[in-house]
Amino acid sequence: MVSFNEIIEIIVVSMRDAFLAVTVFVAAMVLLFSWLQYITAGKFVDTIRNNTVMQPVIGALMGITPGCGGAIVMMPMYARGYVTYGTVIATLIATLGDAAFVLIGVAITDSSFIAPVIAVHLISLIVGISWGYLVDVMKITPRNPLGILSRNFKDNISSKIPIDNNQGPREVFEDLGREEENGLGYFLLHQGYTVWWIVTALGLIFAIMLLIWSAQDADFSLELNYNPLTLHGFITWIGLIGTSLSVILYISQKNWIGDDTEASIGDKLYSMRETLIHSASETAFVTFWVMSAYLIFEFSMLFSGMNEADLAIYGDGIIAVIIASLIGLIPGCGPQIIAITAYTKDLISFPALVANAISQDGDALFPLLARHRVASLWATVHTTIPALIIGIGLTFFDITF
Repeated sequence: MVSFNEIIEIIVVSMRDAFLAVTVFVAAMVLLFSWLQYITAGKFVDTIRNNTVMQPVIGALMGITPGCGGAIVMMPMYARGYVTYGTVIATLIATLGDAAFVLIGVAITDSSFIAPVIAVHLISLIVGISWGYLVDVMKITPRNPLGILSRNFKDNISSKIPIDNNQGPREVFEDLGREEENGLGYFLLHQGYTVWWIVTALGLIFAIMLLIWSAQDADFSLELNYNPLTLHGFITWIGLIGTSLSVILYISQKNWIGDDTEASIGDKLYSMRETLIHSASETAFVTFWVMSAYLIFEFSMLFSGMNEADLAIYGDGIIAVIIASLIGLIPGCGPQIIAITAYTKDLISFPALVANAISQDGDALFPLLARHRVASLWATVHTTIPALIIGIGLTFFDITF
């Protein structure tokens, strides 16, 4: 019989750990990469559109950066005809979206995850570049998805829009739009982000201290204590408050499975304040889905009587690779974060992790869907095929980390 205290304990521990073990480290990384995008906005557009040969490489490098911002920026470039369809595929294959932050955050606290994090990023990058070039060589486009293998192939078929050389890099970013400055959600996000950053900075300090204490004492563990006057109790309340604020910011976004919107990306590229706001928003999104994953896994074990070893049995083999690839078909980062978190809990295999990483398109599929629906639909197919091939291949040769 499951007691009420057990349920409360799972909720509290999940909220606390989601903030102290993941959120605070993700926040630091999100802010870093958002700042880099802010200071480099617009500088690479002319270079990439005038260098067709290197476009799949550049696209994959943009995609491999943690988060969805780099991949999203590539979509209006394709809509304007600046990059090839193979570049789009390379970008989408390489991106792990916000799930990358979860993986890297866990690797910071657990060194055993460093090797698989590096491996999955390298595999995604290499496959993205290779498959992107293959798509262009095969003359594959959304209107001719089989390329030169199609009976109706014509060499002049192209999905690209003629380039207007009179347009500069800023026009590409203007396509990303701007947020509407109204509503309660906008107010909460744009006024509450300061409080969120203060709590997060405090949480980061204690998270680092917990890492130091754990390194000094292998048996150290954070006790569940509700008394804020004690150290363990105070840390617990920091985790609870931080996660609660994150949920409030998440709800205010009104984006349930994807946090990066064209409007938020467009805003942050030209404002440091908006960069801070967007970083808080993106991290809050990750926090919500990581907490959800923790709750799903913990309650599954509580009510089923199973343990993590039992659940892991279903996360191995070709079936797991196929399911992970199919999850990758879902636009947005939310479901992908749950899949990636399952790997950090040792519930799915490394091949399944790679298959999901290659198949998923993060939030970048949304702007492509809005501009070129056929391209977005075919892109999900063209990224899932290599996901299945690589995932099944890794399973067959029993390659894991």
